[in-house]
Amino acid sequence: MAETTTDKGLGVGLVCGAVATVGALGVLTGMAVPVGFAAAVAFGALSVAAFHAFA
Repeated sequence: MAETTTDKGLGVGLVCGAVATVGALGVLTGMAVPVGFAAAVAFGALSVAAFHAFA
């Protein structure tokens, strides 16, 4: 059997990183600081996990 590789981990990681960036920008603007911080931390962690999970 031949192994196949996908770029799923890269795509999911980049999307989660983009959402984390938007959350961090929400913290910088001063609007919805707790929600922005929670989104930035959660999606930042998911971004790193996605790269490792789909490797």
